[in-house]
Amino acid sequence: MQETMPQEIEVRYIIPAIRKELARVFIKEHKMSQKEAANVLGLTEAAVSQYQHSKRATQVVFTDNVINEIRVSADRILSDKNTKQRLIAEIYRISNLTTVRQILCDLHKAQSKDLATCSVCFDEGLINVKI
Repeated sequence: MQETMPQEIEVRYIIPAIRKELARVFIKEHKMSQKEAANVLGLTEAAVSQYQHSKRATQVVFTDNVINEIRVSADRILSDKNTKQRLIAEIYRISNLTTVRQILCDLHKAQSKDLATCSVCFDEGLINVKI
């Protein structure tokens, strides 16, 4: 059986959860329509609808601190003229918060029992790349 990589967990769980929260903030707090939120997020309106009705990205629940950071990101995305580039930067920023990295790590360990003592995501010595 092939081992799941942390990056696969991030794509399957973390990034959709960030998008879901961004959509929620855009719609509830910035009074955007689903169509407007979908456009900003580069998603279909159907995907945003699924986020809103908890049919997608339901496995990850963020702390209040992470939600507050997502609110900051939403404000930055909406105030930047280069929205798509800012969107990428903010999703990247949120995904690298220590709390979010810990969620990723916990999900990975839950899916791969032999990783009970793994520390790759937090061991800078293991992930430094020299060119």
